[in-house]
Amino acid sequence: MKYWLIYNKSDAVRNSHYIDMYFSESKKLGLDISLIYEDEIDLKNCEKPDFCIFRAINPQITKQLEDIGIPVFNNSRVAEICNDKRKTYEYLGSHGIPVMELYTEGNMKFPCVVKSAQGRGGTEVFFVESPEEYNKITLKDKVIQKVCNNIGRDLRVYVIGKEIIASILRVSDTDFRSNYSLGGRAEVYHLNEAEKAEVSKIIGLFDFGLVGIDFIFHNGKIVFNEIEDVVGARMLYEKTDINLVEKYLSYIIANLIS
Repeated sequence: MKYWLIYNKSDAVRNSHYIDMYFSESKKLGLDISLIYEDEIDLKNCEKPDFCIFRAINPQITKQLEDIGIPVFNNSRVAEICNDKRKTYEYLGSHGIPVMELYTEGNMKFPCVVKSAQGRGGTEVFFVESPEEYNKITLKDKVIQKVCNNIGRDLRVYVIGKEIIASILRVSDTDFRSNYSLGGRAEVYHLNEAEKAEVSKIIGLFDFGLVGIDFIFHNGKIVFNEIEDVVGARMLYEKTDINLVEKYLSYIIANLIS
């Protein structure tokens, strides 16, 4: 099998070690891998791969690849919904998945959390305590939410297909955001049965390849926050012996030959 691992150039530089892992694991599994940059994809003059792993955010290109018969992981539906927080909240809310209350500019209460609908990795997220602070935010496409009452900690659940792979708790003592990339500390977290059931409800609404489903804590319980389509794995590799890349490639192979 031949496949494309697709990145944008700047992310490829930052993720060179992770890309090397894909090359190493692909060799072990007998897969022929090519690193392709999203802005260099030529769908008219190329030998079609057997599948693509899309590690950039571009639902339009993902759909174009699918339209010419190339399976893409994650698929265009996951990419379209999960890279837009507003679409994610609307879709999950319509299926009974609770999220923190959403405000409009006309009914917002302070403090609140303001974030970009397309933001990633804890960037473009603001804890806002007054109208004056809110007016300084220049985001074009904002999502405004009630603040959870257990700030500074959140949970990432790694999922491949329909399987929960692992869960990592992220905690910050200095920031309301607990992202590992922003200095939060991480530890393995064991989901209880109610939490597993909540995650499984979300999994059932999508055809995931590999994602991270993120939760915050409110009144001591997990509440859905967002889904990372292009999910990072550094803290999983540092805190567990799980080989996520090998698991993902094995899942894709089994999915394609079944």
